[in-house]
Amino acid sequence: MIALALGLALTLQQPVINEAPGIMAALTQETVEIRENFAGTSLVLYGATRGLTLRDEIIVVLRGPEQDLRVMRKRRSFGIWVNAAPVEFDAVPTYYAIASSLPLDVIASPEALARNGIGLTSFLQPGSNDERELPEEAVLETYRAAVARAGGRDALYAETPGGVDVLDGGLFRAVLKMPPRTPVGNYNAEVYLFRDGRPVASRTTSLRVEKAGFERVIYEFAHNAPMIYGLFCVALAMLAGYLAAVIFGRD
Repeated sequence: MIALALGLALTLQQPVINEAPGIMAALTQETVEIRENFAGTSLVLYGATRGLTLRDEIIVVLRGPEQDLRVMRKRRSFGIWVNAAPVEFDAVPTYYAIASSLPLDVIASPEALARNGIGLTSFLQPGSNDERELPEEAVLETYRAAVARAGGRDALYAETPGGVDVLDGGLFRAVLKMPPRTPVGNYNAEVYLFRDGRPVASRTTSLRVEKAGFERVIYEFAHNAPMIYGLFCVALAMLAGYLAAVIFGRD
């Protein structure tokens, strides 16, 4: 009877031991509206894991819309500071935030992270159409660091070790902050489950950031009719100058 009971217990536990790792995730909101008084917001990503072990860690990456980026260095020439030595980077996210259950260098090696596009500088690769001779890798790192610093000043690039809270039962949550200058467009939230330094499961969910209210009217006007919008701005500036001269008087 005892042997039968032990055999039954082992049979019941076997599916749990062999359970394949998996991950599910969702955002508390799928659309962020930017209005006149937008001062930034916080997003909460929550989810659950399957087959979580003590060796597992979670990384959350939120990527904004991409654009090509041209980076140059300041050089002094004949007493004047000029831009020189440009390097083109393709498909650079305009917003990039990382939250992780532990520091990234503890979870995986830089090579493993870079293969999955994780890290503030992993996505900064020289453009394939750039025919100029590229600088050495050590010099390229200075360009990448400059881009990361610029994004960090506006809180558009952020890395938060310990920003993922792993709860009981394989549940987890992460808080991602979006600054006042958050770009509009389509975003992807990518969640990775790492085990022994490599990803064993992942999940992607989407987010839309868009203008709303009067901000949306101006945004669509500027993008749908840029020439008319430019002329309107010039006329408005001239009108403002004229009214200022009338009110305050001119000599």
